[in-house]
Amino acid sequence: MNDKVVDLPTPSRGRGRPKGTGGNKRPDKSRDMSVQTEPGDNRKYLEHSLKMWDWPSVDMKEPEQVKERIGMYFKLCADDDMKPSVAGLALAFGVHRKTIWAWSTGVDSKTLPTESRDFIKKAYQILNAQMEDYAQNGKINPVAAIFLMKNHFGYQDKQEVVLTPNNQLGEAASAEELQQKYIEAAASDYDSEE
Repeated sequence: MNDKVVDLPTPSRGRGRPKGTGGNKRPDKSRDMSVQTEPGDNRKYLEHSLKMWDWPSVDMKEPEQVKERIGMYFKLCADDDMKPSVAGLALAFGVHRKTIWAWSTGVDSKTLPTESRDFIKKAYQILNAQMEDYAQNGKINPVAAIFLMKNHFGYQDKQEVVLTPNNQLGEAASAEELQQKYIEAAASDYDSEE
């Protein structure tokens, strides 16, 4: 009878890959977090933005013009099958994205009629809702969604810690009370030495 023990080789999992990843197979594209561009994407995005190049200026003191421009921008996004954005809305008005934020939050909108500001605020709320929908339904890279929502819509990763004093020795004495206590203690020590 042969009592020889045979060592069987353990299967290789590939270099540096966790168990169960299938060696050197590429991960599923739907789970891949890298940027995926297709031929023609750059043209599509640029042509979308350039359509707003020749749009006439909007008189922000005329609420109907403001409402019409917002509608034009969202319609353009729908027609071109493009995600609307804060920067895109700013481009539609010919202003900086921070100006759109200032108008929507009332920071710099003293010169705007209330109705114009309300239209901008509503458009900003639509953009916020769109971003949440994209993020919740996997239609945007999660890192990009987090960045955009923090920068444009005020979202925060924040924990508030409230500390409450817990004095186990009782109520804190005032400076005068402590001074009197030490004077009395020193006097009683002096009396006991005599």
